Amino acid sequence: MIIALSLALCAVMLTGISQTLLKIGADSGVGSNRFLDSYLNLPTMTAYGLLLLVTVLSVYALRDLPLKVFYSLTALNFIIVLGLSAVFLDEEVSRDKMAAIGLIVLGVVVFNLP
Repeated sequence: MIIALSLALCAVMLTGISQTLLKIGADSGVGSNRFLDSYLNLPTMTAYGLLLLVTVLSVYALRDLPLKVFYSLTALNFIIVLGLSAVFLDEEVSRDKMAAIGLIVLGVVVFNLP
């Protein structure tokens, strides 16, 4: 169970990282004349590879982890993406976003109460 939980948390973290890399890759192709520049660059291709790894990790985690626990953990992805976007993309973290993060954390805690 501990290994499955670790795999699920790793999958959630890698999902957040890959989504941030997709945004970086998409922004790197903006303004160029080639359509594929947004899709065929190192950040975007790395993100695709990470998402493939996330799929494999999720399958292994779901072998031993209850589905309700796994799905509640995936909600934490919003928190990770917000944090990574603030650090690497200089996106603003507003009061509304912080309130939403609080509600997500509360929902995960309440959902997993015995």
